[in-house]
Amino acid sequence: MRLIIITILLGIPAAFGAGKLQVRAPGYGWQNGDYTVSHVFIDEVAGTSAGIEVRFDPEAGGVTDVEVFTNLNRRELATTDKNGDNEHDGILPVPGNDITDSAGDTDPVTGHYYIPHNLVYDGSQWWTLTIPAVKTGSYRLTARFKTSGNPDWQWYGDGGARDHCVVVSPVGARDIRMYEVNVLNVEASGTLESQRSTWEDLSDRPGAIHTAGGRVNDWNLGTMADLGVNWLWFQPYHPFGLDGRDADGHSRVWNGGAPFEDFNYPFALGSPYAVKNFWEIEPRTSAQYDPGDSVAAGRAKAMVSFRNFVADADAAGMAIMPDAAFNHTAFDVELGQEGVDRWSGGAAWAPTDEIRNRELRVFSREDDYYQRAGLGAGEGIAPAPDRYDFGKWNDVKDIFFGRYAALWRNSGSTDAQKNEGDWFDATSYGFNGTDGGSFDAVTRGVWRYFGAYVPYWLEMTRPAGQNRNSVPADGDAAARYAWDDRGIDGLRCDFGQGLPPRCWEYIINRAKSVKWNFVFMSESLDGGEVTYRSGRHFDVLNENLLFAVKGAADKWALRTAYEDRRTAYGQAVILLNTTSHDEENYDDPWAAMARYAANSAIDGAPMIFSGQELGATRLYGYDLWEFNASKWVPHFKTYNSMMPLWGDTNFWNDQLATVYGDINKARLASPALRSSNRWILDGNGNNGQIFGVAKYEEGGVSPMFQDVVLAFVNLSLGSDQGDTFVIPAGLAPLLGLDNSRLYNVRNIAAYERPPAVTGRKEALLWDPGISGSDLQAGGFSVFLKRVPASEGDWGNENSEGAPWEAQYLKLVDVTPVAPFEIIAIASTVPDVAVTCETEAGRWYHLETSTTLEPGSWTTVVGNVQATGPTVDFLHPGGAGDPRRFYRVVCTVEPL
Repeated sequence: MRLIIITILLGIPAAFGAGKLQVRAPGYGWQNGDYTVSHVFIDEVAGTSAGIEVRFDPEAGGVTDVEVFTNLNRRELATTDKNGDNEHDGILPVPGNDITDSAGDTDPVTGHYYIPHNLVYDGSQWWTLTIPAVKTGSYRLTARFKTSGNPDWQWYGDGGARDHCVVVSPVGARDIRMYEVNVLNVEASGTLESQRSTWEDLSDRPGAIHTAGGRVNDWNLGTMADLGVNWLWFQPYHPFGLDGRDADGHSRVWNGGAPFEDFNYPFALGSPYAVKNFWEIEPRTSAQYDPGDSVAAGRAKAMVSFRNFVADADAAGMAIMPDAAFNHTAFDVELGQEGVDRWSGGAAWAPTDEIRNRELRVFSREDDYYQRAGLGAGEGIAPAPDRYDFGKWNDVKDIFFGRYAALWRNSGSTDAQKNEGDWFDATSYGFNGTDGGSFDAVTRGVWRYFGAYVPYWLEMTRPAGQNRNSVPADGDAAARYAWDDRGIDGLRCDFGQGLPPRCWEYIINRAKSVKWNFVFMSESLDGGEVTYRSGRHFDVLNENLLFAVKGAADKWALRTAYEDRRTAYGQAVILLNTTSHDEENYDDPWAAMARYAANSAIDGAPMIFSGQELGATRLYGYDLWEFNASKWVPHFKTYNSMMPLWGDTNFWNDQLATVYGDINKARLASPALRSSNRWILDGNGNNGQIFGVAKYEEGGVSPMFQDVVLAFVNLSLGSDQGDTFVIPAGLAPLLGLDNSRLYNVRNIAAYERPPAVTGRKEALLWDPGISGSDLQAGGFSVFLKRVPASEGDWGNENSEGAPWEAQYLKLVDVTPVAPFEIIAIASTVPDVAVTCETEAGRWYHLETSTTLEPGSWTTVVGNVQATGPTVDFLHPGGAGDPRRFYRVVCTVEPL
């Protein structure tokens, strides 16, 4: 048995395997191959790649052959059955010893899912190879070798070393600005069913419940664009389970009225995370819902409403990330057609049949999560999750995916979730106390069932016949991006830690086989070993940063929070939220704002929870609250609304959306802010209430050719804060600073409130500028205002005032332009060619006139950035006039 094969039965592995494997990828140094991960980012339409460098030392004599064994770039073959065993190779891989480097085995279309790549000896110690990562997906990598004295393959994993993982994410994962939303609550006007919000409301479709002009509860795709977000994370919107719904045990705050609630009366909806059918849409999310409809009719209407909304979101450039819990389901979860196909064996089952009445072995067994549920005594269905360290969710049942290293068996399995053995038991027989994984057709069918989820929903939300990745024949880059963006765009995986790693890899690779830029986000709130495990396959980690950020009283605590995650998860994208549907909000909405501003200066995915932009706090903003897991959270198990926020006229709360929007739009405009290149800054006075970080797009490049931002945030809401910052000697070359050149800054996140407060984003703040040498010697002053104590301090019609704002200072080279001339004009009928002297990095614009009169000059060619000593312009049709004049204008930045 080999580590790369799924049939592994290892306990805690030894520290080293056979030989020494090391891997290096962009953003990483050389890593030991044992249980490490490389996160890289590519754009398949643009054809970019990331080189995965591998070197292996067999530490043996007489070596005759060395190979890397991996499925990198072979996601489409997760569903192949190369050996004819009637199972997808992404579920049950072909044994590695049966796979050769022959053309038939390695063919990119008809070959194996995992294949070997030959390494080349460097003449000293290492056998080396670089494999370009050109397809997004979740992959594994190990190595093997042969010697003259042993014709059998010897594997890196023979001594217990585990695979290196490679996560190839779409570049867009670093551009996410997220907003979490509940479709039924966000635009609701009250707590009655008739007052709920629906898909039609969210994009102002005809037939929407909330259509009256001038209403205050006005949420739509346009308001989200104004807020600067580009992704919407939706709490689950599948049909709610009925059996096992939570009862109301006095755990609520009455800010309004809810006629559905009474002591021990089931909530009107139940938890959306208790899914009744993964293949349908909850009928009440549609404005067309009629209580008199049949189940099928109601679901059909909701499907139309949902598909229309996704089409509207596509048109608006808004990405959609549904939330799905594969680890658990409602008691009365239905098969769906996929379940019929997987488990019926040809019997006359219906998609609406409940799984528990058809195939109990889909579920885990109560008090023994190593086993499946059954009909015998003590074989009942287990509640989720498998863990015993934080209680059970009484409204959901646990799905059995097989036996693996991090699975709890029972209450005696202390801290099993931290097990990093990375083994999976692929034997088909039941657990006997030593081994046995029950990985037969039923459980493998569970993998297929959830593996089909994303391709199915892409099929439902894309134009007919277009559920695939684009190819060059589909058009130019713009046409291909439009093609690939259609349909849902990502998946937030609730309790993502609760599936075997190899199962997630199979699910992810199936999804990205039809949509390369699909983004997977795992909820793994534990941190440590648990989140690290998720980081070995997921694009984005929804982990526990929000707790550290909320508790951070100063810059040092924030720095520790950010740096700890960089150390733990490398280049992985972290969700940068300050709260969520599961967590308590802040008592002061501006405290959340300050942390959001700091988060948005760091690489990751900043997130706003619905209502934060309107002033939501720990116990204000929603009609109803639930006390869940010792935390007050907005109720989502019954009809709820944000009417307290929609009706709020507090001036300070009204500024929140403006400031959130300023921050988000600055991040949109700044590749540096989104980049992982960063340098935490300390002021000369070491002011603990100013968080500062330098962000740069590409190290060692002049600010004329790369984006550089110096970001500062005041963490103290009630007092102004200032300090002097000097650019460290080690940072200056990364920012591309030249000692002899002059620099200035603009605050691209400056507060503006048109028409009263405008022009602040364009203002240069250092008069007349600071030289590169002075930035490293005397530095520059930073002064950050408190949250204003009066309305007037926010600004007036003269743009005067002192608002609270993030300072994202974009560095601009303002060195005076050296004199230059047009050095050649040539007529090449019917065109005119103009050549001008230039200075590299400046922007040049060719203008023309036939009269020389004031106001007669027009731009022929604009925004040409010089890269050398001259620029050539071409004026099409310029030779057709009896006389024509030309001039060239130079600017520091593009116009």
